[in-house]
Amino acid sequence: MANEVWYSIRNNRIKQGSFSGFKLENDNKLTCDKDASEHYIFLKPIDGVFDDATWGRFTCELSITEETVCYIYVYATNALEVTSDSGERINLGKYLFDESVDHRRRIELLSDLGAKRVVNTDDFLLYDLNGRYLFTVIELSGSGNASISSIRIGAKGDGFMQNLPEVYRERNSFLHRYLSIFSSIYNDISEQNEKLYEMLDLDECSPELLEMYASWFGINLKGGSLPERVLRTVVKDAYQLNRMKGTRWSVERILQIMLGDDYLMYENRLSNGNLYDVTVLVNKKLTEQLRHQLVFLLDQFKPLRVNIRLMQMEKEAVMDGNNYLDVNASIPSEKHVVLDEEAIYEGTITLT
Repeated sequence: MANEVWYSIRNNRIKQGSFSGFKLENDNKLTCDKDASEHYIFLKPIDGVFDDATWGRFTCELSITEETVCYIYVYATNALEVTSDSGERINLGKYLFDESVDHRRRIELLSDLGAKRVVNTDDFLLYDLNGRYLFTVIELSGSGNASISSIRIGAKGDGFMQNLPEVYRERNSFLHRYLSIFSSIYNDISEQNEKLYEMLDLDECSPELLEMYASWFGINLKGGSLPERVLRTVVKDAYQLNRMKGTRWSVERILQIMLGDDYLMYENRLSNGNLYDVTVLVNKKLTEQLRHQLVFLLDQFKPLRVNIRLMQMEKEAVMDGNNYLDVNASIPSEKHVVLDEEAIYEGTITLT
């Protein structure tokens, strides 16, 4: 990797700094507040541990409109105590985060100290900066929607230069910057390759990838509004489901994935039914969404001519006016029983 160390700027570090005119979201994303008059972010300095530490690259995801201008200031120093042009000793670690000082004055101090400034750029090199502490300030001006996320700062610099003779290793030289064009592309691809295992991990990958993986097995998971848990389980069982497609096992497996043990399945039990009728009694609330999800999956794995009827099992036992219980008839579980005024009791009746 070109940058051996990457510093990711997340919510905690942003909160430790100073910012105004932005809304901080849970995914480490800063969204511009249109109602605010000032928009700036002073990030807590990154400690490079050693004096004259080298810095490699700044990247972020920047989304702005044509009416908005984004300024990014980056400054590296070995000491937090600096001297201003007026000869005043200032502690940057305190001054830059002092809300009582106008943010323009704080930015002006960094500019006077020689901070690097870029405009409307989300990826740039830091080869010309050396120092233990790295300060970063982001300022937005103008109107329109804007957001900043995935802020990352790379240390160490370009590893390609280490493969060249010493005479060509001058930092921030033309050759160094030129090779960085190719090394940045190479390292971005390498980083993606290193995360490839995460894309193939069925427990961690995104639902969109699960739908794509299922399509490789000829299983359609798009449009079914299926829960993420079901998506992951179906993809994991894709081989066996395809192998047993069109059998009772595949139908029961889909029912187990969707309903657990809350179902009963009967073949050819409908009145006036035929050989290919199957009834599934669902022992839970059978909502329209759940019915759609079940039909969506069962249609892909049931035998060709089978008709599946989904029915919800009621929690209460209901009988009409012409029902008779034979001798020694019993109800296996406790039920709430209501008898009307015309009920006739013969022999010994026990209600518990």
